[in-house]
Formats: sequence, structure tokens, C-alpha cells
Amino acid sequence: MPAPPPLRVALTGCRTYFGDRLIRALEDDPRCEHVVAFDIRPPLSARTKTRFSRLDLTDPASDEQMAAVLAAEGIDTLVHTAFLAYPSHARSWAHELEAIGSLYVMNAAASARVRKVVLTSSTAVYGAHPSNPAFLSEDHPLKGVKASRWVMDRVAVEKELARLQRDCPQILTTSLRFCMTVGPTIRNFYTKLLTPQVVPTVMGYDPLMQFVHEDDAMAALLRAVREDHPGAYNIVGAGTLYYSDVLRLGGKIAVPVPHLFGYPAADALFNVQLSVVPGSFLNFFRFSWVADGAKMQKKMGFSPQFTSRGALLSFYDSLLPRPTSARPEHAP
Repeated sequence: MPAPPPLRVALTGCRTYFGDRLIRALEDDPRCEHVVAFDIRPPLSARTKTRFSRLDLTDPASDEQMAAVLAAEGIDTLVHTAFLAYPSHARSWAHELEAIGSLYVMNAAASARVRKVVLTSSTAVYGAHPSNPAFLSEDHPLKGVKASRWVMDRVAVEKELARLQRDCPQILTTSLRFCMTVGPTIRNFYTKLLTPQVVPTVMGYDPLMQFVHEDDAMAALLRAVREDHPGAYNIVGAGTLYYSDVLRLGGKIAVPVPHLFGYPAADALFNVQLSVVPGSFLNFFRFSWVADGAKMQKKMGFSPQFTSRGALLSFYDSLLPRPTSARPEHAP
């Protein structure tokens, strides 16, 4: 069997969690020849293989700039990770960065004729709705939540990737839709929500939730970079937890809020930066949005090492010491 071809990888968002860890992994990968890191600031983990190329995705000329670098560097695989970890108060700027910026990224990929594009996405693109099935497959419509600019921008990014695949069928495209990603080092919207001792809930609702450990999420991303897995994949830990159990495992104090009052109250607190949860996101704490991981296992051949419960306990372990019996459990 011939050896796999060498990798020449470019990535956007080299200062994001996934971007930084991907650079570290590729620097240590003997198969990887070269890495180009696009961002407004240089990467923290770059060593001998990585070249930094300053790029602002809110600049209308960024697609031309990126395409020129991709072509000049002979890039094979482009990984798009330039996404915000939290909903931003600067909504217009965030839209320019994520939704419009992704249009520029896909234009650059098409112009430079890269072979493959890998996107780090989220199961939040399905939205949290009372009509959701028990498990959301990759074929489920990307409804998002219309009131949430943060979520709808992620839906727009997925549409840009789909447009690239339609317009340039010779380019292999992969979307990894991670569920709530937690662990000892990642810091994002979900870990920030679950860090305080007092956590809000929506009165009368206890949705099912699922988690994926940061190491498993990274392993799935590396597999998509090193191997060819076209299409969309839900990346989820095995099992689900009711929100009440999520809080109980962390010893959190739940504060129930009536949903009619909760939406405007959450928006008010978010607008004065006293809460990380905008009112538009409360649907995710009312209705289940559990994704089906069957395709990930059957077609991608990937099974996370941590269960949902194990991933969550790994995160809680990083906040407070826990008894040995409560250590993270691994999926069989």
C-alpha cells in the first residue's frame, strides 16, 4: 500500500482553541510538511513548520489575499476555525467576521483550488425546538434560532460551505458539528455558563443535553484533516444527561426562572455584561437538541473515548477537586 501523500495545511483562527491545538499537532506530525496560519495575531504554538499570514476576515479584500497565499504555498487542506467562543455584544462585527468572513474563505478556497476544506461547526445549527426529534441526524434542516444572531451566523457559515461544494464539486468539504465541547482547558460559552456556583434554569423545563470532551473533538478534527471524510458529521459523546443532572454533577445551585420573564431578563443582563446567556439562547435550555452520532461511528469510523457524562466530569474536575469515584468515565 502506497504511503499517504504529505500534508500542506492552512487554517483560519490560529488563536482559537481548535486552531492552536491543530498547529501543535501538525508540528509534531511527520506527514505534515507545512502549515499556514491565518489570523490577525501570530500563533502561540508555531515552530519550524508554521508560517503566519496576517489576515482580517472583516476586510473585503481578504478573499483575494488568502487565495494568493493558498496558491503560492501549495496548500492541500484548508481548515476554517475562525469562530467566536462566546456570543458577542458587537453583533454587527461578529456577523462580518463569521458569516461574511466565511464567504471570503470559501471564495478563496475556490479560487486557489484547494483539494479539501474542513469546517468546525456546532450542533446548535439545528436549533432547539419543541418539534425536534429525539435524535437529530445530519440530514435535519439547519433551523437555528432566528432570534440568535450568534447561532444564525453559524447556519450561514454552513450554507457557505454547501455553496462551495455545489459550485466546486471537485473540492472535498467536511463539516464537523460538535455538541457542547468541554474539558479541563477549553473555555467557551458552555464552560463559562457552568463555572459559577449559581446557574439559571428555565422553570418547568429539563432538556436532554450531550457533551464531547475537548480531546475527542480534537481527535475528530485531526482525523478529518488527515483522512478524507466528505459530508457533515455530528461529533458527540455517548449518552445524554438531563440539564438537572448536569447541574447536580457539578454541585450547582439551580435558579429557576419563568420563561416569559427569562427572555427579557436574560437580554437585559447580557446587554450590561452581567450574564453570558442572551435571551435568544434560552431555547437551548428549554428544548432538547440532541444529535445522532451514528454517522460519525459508521462512516467516519470515530468513537469518542469519553461519554457525555465523562466529558462533563472532566470539566468539573478542572474546577474543583473531586473524589476518585467521580473521575471521568470513558466510553467502552
